[in-house]
Amino acid sequence: MNNIAKAVKIYGGQTKLGNALGVKQASVWDWMNKYGQAPAKYITRISELTNGQVTIDELLADHVKTDKESAA
Repeated sequence: MNNIAKAVKIYGGQTKLGNALGVKQASVWDWMNKYGQAPAKYITRISELTNGQVTIDELLADHVKTDKESAA
């Protein structure tokens, strides 16, 4: 499970997290299922919304994994 999916589970769903971030549920779905990461500009807020249960470092790690997979 990527860390954005973990954040969605902790926060209570894609729609709820999307509303808190000012984006549509479909965008959150894309982050989880198409991209495997949240856009960098939302990382700090996602960590805050999960009360630190998903850390900034964890969310950034999704970017590193995706970058390495793309380079392979």
